[in-house]
Amino acid sequence: MFNRNRLWYISLVVAAYMVGVSNLWKFPALVLKYGLGGLLSYIFMVTVMVPLIATAMVSTKNKGYELAEFYSREFNTVWPAMAFFLFDIILLLYYPIVSGWFLGRLAPTELLPPDVWGAAALLLFFALLTITLRKGENHTMDVMVVSLVIAFAALILVSWSLYSRIETMGTTPVFKNQLLQVLTWRGVSSRMLVEMAKQAAYSVGIGMGFYLVLGSFLSEKTSPVKIATVGVILDTLAGVISTLIMVMAISVSPSASIQGNAVVISTLPETLVTVGMKPALYFLYLAFFFAALSSMIPLGEVVTRVLMELSRKPLNPRRLPGFRKKSVLLVMSFTLLLGLSMVAVRGYTGLDVITVLDTAAETFILFGAILEVLAVLYGKSYIPGAFKVGSYPGIVSLFILGTLAVWGMIADRNLIPLSILLVVLG
Repeated sequence: MFNRNRLWYISLVVAAYMVGVSNLWKFPALVLKYGLGGLLSYIFMVTVMVPLIATAMVSTKNKGYELAEFYSREFNTVWPAMAFFLFDIILLLYYPIVSGWFLGRLAPTELLPPDVWGAAALLLFFALLTITLRKGENHTMDVMVVSLVIAFAALILVSWSLYSRIETMGTTPVFKNQLLQVLTWRGVSSRMLVEMAKQAAYSVGIGMGFYLVLGSFLSEKTSPVKIATVGVILDTLAGVISTLIMVMAISVSPSASIQGNAVVISTLPETLVTVGMKPALYFLYLAFFFAALSSMIPLGEVVTRVLMELSRKPLNPRRLPGFRKKSVLLVMSFTLLLGLSMVAVRGYTGLDVITVLDTAAETFILFGAILEVLAVLYGKSYIPGAFKVGSYPGIVSLFILGTLAVWGMIADRNLIPLSILLVVLG
């Protein structure tokens, strides 16, 4: 029987969880904006996150706790588990709505309005998510690993195809010049540090509760530090490949916009179509789709497990599969209806739902990471001393970033995401 508890396999599961939509558009946009300084700042911050990720896994590994059970037994409360439950539902809405951008570009956009594509993306994602989660934890990990492999294969294929076309067109020197500009040192600013640190925390997935769930079934010999390190390396590699793709696209269209999501919404598609590489565009959006799916599955696992725990799981093991299937169907149906409602609100009112969800999620991750390593702050004896020492720089950084993020929402009067954050935390 295949052993899914091997180090390499669990590392791929963690990497699949980390590699998401933001690696493929937000990371490249920030690197293009800030250059070498931004890239080095990001690498430093994800390195600081490794001890936090490992500590979260160790917190439930030694005693085999479930997520809600961990907080109930160690801290005599379940509100952090409920916070993760609510927050992960928000993220489960965010990924499909963002991916609706890309789903709509697999066909002529004039056929259907964007909100219809957004609703279609929600239905597609939640159908696949429900089927996967109802099968159980082994199947969820298998789907995650396969999704990661497909996403990387698509990225590599697009980058190789685009570079081959650049060589044919004789624009290789332009590409090298653009790449050199990206790797140019442009100094360090406080804004750059904050943006890259937020992206690092968001990208590695700390603060969503999944590492506590993962730690509960790790074997004694499995090293959380190695798992976290491999995951971070593959996660960063996905961002670097995506950045190379964006640089090649700019090399073909030097006047194209590189601001925010414009890189993937307009610049990249137009470039690939211009150079006759529309099939490569489909592969790229395929990578986006599977990257989003591999990040959604762990979030679905977290909300399902919390719901099962708080609903008093049946003591009879034979009843667990049926109970799990009912729990998955209940929580996924509720989240899907909520997502469809948000798409409808965006269509009728013009509310920028994506920005609202992104701002709320980005901020909660900073506080949620501290909840995941709460055992360090409480000085629990089962946390190794090296983990405690290694966690403090990350905890301090996240606390500062969280405070700045909340202050930024207040100063910019982003009342909707601020209200969501307060509801989740309070």
